[in-house]
Amino acid sequence: MATLARVTLTEVGARFTGGTGGQAAGYQAAAGGGDKVPIGSGRGTLIRVKSAGTGATVTFDSVRTSEYGQDQNVVMTLAATDEQEIFIVNDGSNRFDAGGVDAGLVNVTYSQVVTISIAAKTIP
Repeated sequence: MATLARVTLTEVGARFTGGTGGQAAGYQAAAGGGDKVPIGSGRGTLIRVKSAGTGATVTFDSVRTSEYGQDQNVVMTLAATDEQEIFIVNDGSNRFDAGGVDAGLVNVTYSQVVTISIAAKTIP
């Protein structure tokens, strides 16, 4: 598994002093065996996944039960050429936090990695 670098979005609001803005999307190729995505700071993490020619399923490992009493992984299904996103809220439940040596990370696996890219942004 590869660990994605943490990227935090720049807030552009009343306190933003710059005249220009914009950040690179930060996509990287999906890793065989899966990726570890940083979560657990700010308001949450927006994870974007895209495919380019071959569909795939992407699984976000839930390690704790939801408020409905189930430990249910979240599965994203991508078409052959598709882009989807998921927002993991930093609500204190630690539902997706892998814990231990991987504290602050969510484990993400793929049905195939040939045409899959992933990016993650922390919402401050």
